[in-house]
Parts: sequence; structure tokens; C-alpha cells
Amino acid sequence: MKSEVEENGKVNWLLNFYFTNVLEETKEKMNGEKQMIRACVIGLEGGGTNTRAMVADLQGHVLAYQESGSAHPYRDPTAKENIQMAILGALSTAERSLEDVCYVAAGLPCYQQKEDLPLAKSLLYIDGMSCPHRIMNDSEVGHIGAFLFDPGIMVVSGTGSIVMGYTEKGEVLFNSTFGHYAPTAARYLSYQAVHSILADQVQFEDKALIQEVLRFWQVEGIDELRELHLHHFYMDKVERDRQFGLMAPIVTRAAAHNRPLAKRVCDEAILTLETGIRLIGQYFKEERVKVSFVGSVVRSPYFLGQLTDILQKGSNKQYQVVEPILSPVAGAVLMALKEFGIPITEEILTEIAKHERSKIGP
Repeated sequence: MKSEVEENGKVNWLLNFYFTNVLEETKEKMNGEKQMIRACVIGLEGGGTNTRAMVADLQGHVLAYQESGSAHPYRDPTAKENIQMAILGALSTAERSLEDVCYVAAGLPCYQQKEDLPLAKSLLYIDGMSCPHRIMNDSEVGHIGAFLFDPGIMVVSGTGSIVMGYTEKGEVLFNSTFGHYAPTAARYLSYQAVHSILADQVQFEDKALIQEVLRFWQVEGIDELRELHLHHFYMDKVERDRQFGLMAPIVTRAAAHNRPLAKRVCDEAILTLETGIRLIGQYFKEERVKVSFVGSVVRSPYFLGQLTDILQKGSNKQYQVVEPILSPVAGAVLMALKEFGIPITEEILTEIAKHERSKIGP
């Protein structure tokens, strides 16, 4: 018979084995489950005016949303700080740390080709955030939100302007790929209107518009406006563009009220967008091509109505204007989940769509 000492030794060995192995495995499993519960992705939409960050868990529940200033380094010297502020602010609201982030998908206005990647990466870099990431143009995350990875053409016209298409072959095309640019960014409409006023290219029916422009610039008459803008064109270009951009709603509203000057400015801009859309549309195999609009200018009532009507006429392609399904920042979240290996199910789409910032505003 084995001695009591031998029996106790065997029991102690078994207990030691249990605590050092079985419990350790249980602890690792629990830690892993805890990490998965806290795991999240970040979708970032960096625009010329605002940066938007959205944090979601791996089931698509939106945990937080944060906005900050411009993400365009050529328009705002604090673009990097604005991007960090949006990301860190959203994580703080979501009560998540940088270590909890599994993937980041970012749409940045300064990125269109591989030569732009070093700058884009430097803007997105945050010390302590080492997860994988995907960088694309901001119009691409807008496209994903609008079409949920299906083919179509995205028109962005607000602070900036770009036409982008995703074909049935999976090709990503920009109007700039062909050397085309549609000067429909907000500041361009204002520049055109002010230049026409200063050049006296106006009609009697433009009187109400001219008075509104004078009030915007806080001057009494056109001569004073002329002197003011002589000095404006020697000021910092970023600040000048910002001020002219703020004036754009005056122009689009006036066009909707049939003011000749505003209609001429807007109609000329709309034709350049039409060219960009039809240029990219020729690379689609299907005869019917879906088109969606994002941005304060192109979604203004006058632009939206006129561009929709024009696209219905002529051409060997049929263009169907559709409302975006989700917002660009929600599209970035979808890309982050997909790149991390999470299937985009109806349940996930439903959860993301519940957040108020996942929809495009009027």
C-alpha cells in the first residue's frame, strides 16, 4: 500500500497541475472573451470642413460619434490635430482605449493615388494605435455608405468637389483621372458671383442677390465691395477660401429664386458635374448607372433638381439618381468591419443605421 505521504504528494501534484494549467487556460479564455467584448473598429470621414469619427463594436452597434475641424492638410494646417481629436474623442465617449481598436478605415481628401500615401499615413498616425488600417479618398467611403459596395457613381460637392465611380469590374475611377475637374466647390460659386458683380455682369433682377452679398461682406455698396476684395486677394488663401465658401448658400438659394446671376453661375457649374458623371459612366458595362450626391452644394435644392433633370436627358446611358443608404462615416465603419473579416449582414446594417449620424441629412 502507498503511504499517506505518497498519496498526499499525488494530490498536491494534481492540484498544482490544475491551477497552473486548467485555470491558466480559463483565464486566457476569459481575457480573450473580454477583449472581444471591448473590441471595436473606427470609421473616419475626413472632409474639407469637418472630420467625423464613428466607433462601433464588431456587431455593428455604434458606440460613439465625434466631429472636429478640417482633415485637409492643404486647407487647414491643424488637419492632423483635428483627425486625432475626432478619433480620441470618439474613443473616450465609447469608453474604449487605443488597444481595443481592431481596425481603422479612413477616407481622406488628400489621398487619391499611391504617391499620396505617405502624407495620408502621417495624418492618421496616433502614438499607441497599432492596428491595421485602410486609407482611401473621402469620396470612396461616401460611395460605400451610399451603395453598400455595389457599383455606382458618387458626386461630392461641398467644401471640395470630386466625381468618383466604382464599376462592375471593381475599378475605382475619379474624374481627375482624366484631367477633369468640376469647379463646384462652395468657394467657386461665390468667387464667380462676386467677380460678376464687380465686373458689372448683372441684370436688374439681380438686385436682391447683390444686396444680400453686400450684407454678407458688411459693406454699403459695390464700390466698397470692390475695394474690400482688392485687399482680400492679398490675404491668406486658406482664410479667403473659407470666407467665400461660407457665402455659397446665398448663391444656391438665389438660383432657386430665379435670380439670373445665381442661375448662370450654378448652371455652368452643374454642366461640369454632368460632364464628370457621363465621362465616368462610359466605363460602366450596364446601361443603367446609379448616381448619388453628397455635399452641401450638390444637395442644395437647385443643384439637386437641375442635375437630376439633366441626367435624364440624352446619352446612351440611363442615370438613376438615388438617395445614399448610409452616410460616408457609416460607410467607413462598414469598410473597417469588412476589412477585419466581419461579414456585412442585414443585422449589422440595421444596427449601424440606428445611429442618427448614419443617415444623410436634408
